[in-house]
Amino acid sequence: MMYRRTGPVYSKWYWGLGIGALSAFSVHAMDAVSPLDEALFFSDIPVVLSATRLKQPLNDSPASITVIDRAMIDASGAIELVDLLRLVPGFQVGHYTGSKFTVTSHGNADRFARDMQVLIDGRSIYDPAFGGVTWSDQELDIDDIQRIEVIRGPNASTHGSNSFSGVINIITQHPSEQQGLRVKTVLGGGGRQQIYNRYSGVEGDLAYRIALKYDENDGYNSRFDSSDTRWLGVRGDYQINSQDALLFELGASKGTREDGFTNDLVQPERPTEDRHTFKQLRWTRSLEPGSDLSFQLYHNYQEVRDDFSDPDTYSPFLDFSLGYGFESQRYDLEMQHNFQMTPSQRLVWGIGLRRDEAKGIWTFKRNDWITRDQYRLFGNLEWRLTDHLLLNLGGMYEKYEKKSGVFSPKVALNITADEYNTFRLSATRSYRMPTFWEDFSDQSILQTGTSNVVIDGFINRTNLKPESINAYELGYLGNFQDIGLTLDMKLFHEEINDMIAEIKDLSNPLPSPPFNSVGFLPFEHINSGSLNINGFEVGLRWDPSPRSMLHFGYSLTHAYGNQLRRTNPSATRELNNRVPKLTASIMGSHQFDNGIKVSSAYYYMDEVTWAGDGDHIPINRRLDIKLTKPFEFEKADGELSLILQNIGPDNDYQDFRNDNIWDSRVFLEARMNWH
Repeated sequence: MMYRRTGPVYSKWYWGLGIGALSAFSVHAMDAVSPLDEALFFSDIPVVLSATRLKQPLNDSPASITVIDRAMIDASGAIELVDLLRLVPGFQVGHYTGSKFTVTSHGNADRFARDMQVLIDGRSIYDPAFGGVTWSDQELDIDDIQRIEVIRGPNASTHGSNSFSGVINIITQHPSEQQGLRVKTVLGGGGRQQIYNRYSGVEGDLAYRIALKYDENDGYNSRFDSSDTRWLGVRGDYQINSQDALLFELGASKGTREDGFTNDLVQPERPTEDRHTFKQLRWTRSLEPGSDLSFQLYHNYQEVRDDFSDPDTYSPFLDFSLGYGFESQRYDLEMQHNFQMTPSQRLVWGIGLRRDEAKGIWTFKRNDWITRDQYRLFGNLEWRLTDHLLLNLGGMYEKYEKKSGVFSPKVALNITADEYNTFRLSATRSYRMPTFWEDFSDQSILQTGTSNVVIDGFINRTNLKPESINAYELGYLGNFQDIGLTLDMKLFHEEINDMIAEIKDLSNPLPSPPFNSVGFLPFEHINSGSLNINGFEVGLRWDPSPRSMLHFGYSLTHAYGNQLRRTNPSATRELNNRVPKLTASIMGSHQFDNGIKVSSAYYYMDEVTWAGDGDHIPINRRLDIKLTKPFEFEKADGELSLILQNIGPDNDYQDFRNDNIWDSRVFLEARMNWH
C-alpha cells in the first residue's frame, strides 16, 4: 500500500498571506500592558518560576534549572522547537519520524516520553491517552518564546504526576513586546517549507497576538514520513484594573502525518490525520506586594485518525483491518495563592481538579469516553533560616479515580557561602501515573467490515500502580556576574521502581501465519522492574560581552536495572543501555561590528537503546552553524539567516531508529517586521 499527501499546493499561501490584511489595522500608540515584573528576569541573578511556583533567584531555587533565553534560541539555529532541548545537560531528543519527536532526561524513553511534564504558559500539554507531547501539533512558534525553564530532575511536588524526570516550562512573550506585523519564511533541506505570520497590538488595556503558520516537511529520505501542519493561535492579555489581569489563549491545528514502513504488516506505509485544539483562561488578582491569587481553566483536545486495511498483500484468504487512532481531552481547573507569611517566610499553595478522557474503537474498543478524575492539593514553603541558609519544603497530594492517593514531597537546603557560591542539598519523590493506553489498551486485528477478531493485540488486565522515583541531589551554583559567568553542577542518584513494562505472554496461543512472524502479538502492561541512575551534570553560561555568548552542557551517567519482557517462560530485559553514558553540547555566538551574527553548536550523545519502537543507536555527533545578517528600512526591519545543520564528517547518523538517517541540511530563513 502506498499513499502520498494530497491537497492544493497553493493552500499554504492562503495561510501565509491571510494575516497580512491585519497590517491595515490602526494601532494607537499607548503604554504597553506590562507582563509580571519583567525586570526581574533580566537582573544580575536570573529569576525563575518553575521550581516552586514562587519567583526566586536561581541561587534560591531548590532544583537544578537550565534557562534557555532569547539569546540562546536565536543562536541555536533550531528549526524544530525540540532541538533547543539538546542544549540541556542530560537531555536526549529523538526523531521517531520527520514530524514526531520524543524528549526525555536520562534516557529510558520510547517515542512518547511519558515521564516529562511540558507546560506552555502554565498549561500542561501532556497527552493522557498515550502520554508524552505531540510537539508538531502545538500552536507555538519559536519566535514567540520568551524563555524556557527546564527543571533537570523530578518535580512532582510542584507540577504533579508525570513531572517524573523533569519539567519543561515554556513561557511565551507578552504581545505588548511584539507590536506590529512579523512575517517569517523558512525553506530548505528535507523539503521544508514554513511560513509564519503574526500580528500583535495594544488597544487600550488589551494586548493581543494573532498568529498563523503553515509547515511542510518531507522528513527522512529513507522513510515514508512527510507531513504538513496548519495552525492558528490567539492570545489576549487584558488589564481589568490596577489589581486584576486576565489572560486568554486559544488555538487549533490540523495536519497530515505519513507513517509506517515498507512491507510491514502491522505498521504499513499510510497517512494519518491529526487535529488539535486548546482553550485557556487565567485570572490573576494582586492582593498586596508579594501576594497574588489566580484561577486557571483550560481544555486540550486531540484526535488522531489512523486505521488501514490490507485485502491480500500478506494472505489471499484474509482481508484484515487494524488501527491506532484515538481521541483524548483534558479539562483542568486550578486555584493558586502565594503570599508573604513573615519577613523570612513565603508560601504558595493551591488546589486543582482535572478530568482526562480518551476513546478509540481501534485502541480501546470504545466509542464512549473513558474518564479519569484527579484532585490535587499542593504547597511550598520558602523559609530563610539565616542569611546563609534557605529551606524549601514542598509537596503535592494527588488522588486519581480508581487509584490510591499519592504524595510527592520535596525538601531542599540552599547554603550560600558568599555572593558568588551556593550549595544545594535536596531529596524528592515523584510518581508517573499510567496512561489510558497502559491501563485500558484493547487492540485487535479485525476482519474488514466486521467486528470479528482475527487475533488479539494489546489487552490490559491489570490495574497498574504508578511508577515511582526517589531522587537525591548535591548541587552547586557559581554566579559570577562581574565576568558574565554562571556555572551549575550537580551530583545525583535516582531510583525508579514499579516500572510499567510491555510484556508478551507466550502461554497464549500463537497466531497463525503471517502474524506469527512479526512478533506483534499478544502484549499487555504490568508493573515490573527497577532502574538506578547515578550521574554528574554541568551547565555553563558565559557572556564575555553583550555581543558574545558561550554555553556548555555535559552529563555523565551510570545506569543499572532490569524488567520483565516475557512470561511463560520468563525473560528479562537489561536497562543499562537505556541511558546514554555521556551527552554534551557546546554553543557559541558573536555579533560583529557590521551587525553580522555567527553562531555554532555541537551536540554529542553516546550510544543508547530507545524503548518501544526504537532501536539501539550508535554515537550521535552533530554540528550546526548559523549566519545572520540584520537589515533595516524606513518603516521595517528584519534579518536573513543561513542555517547549516549536521555538517562535517559525521553527517549521516541514525536517530531513534536504524532507518532514520540524518543527512546534512541547509535552510534559508527570512524575517520581516513592520512596526
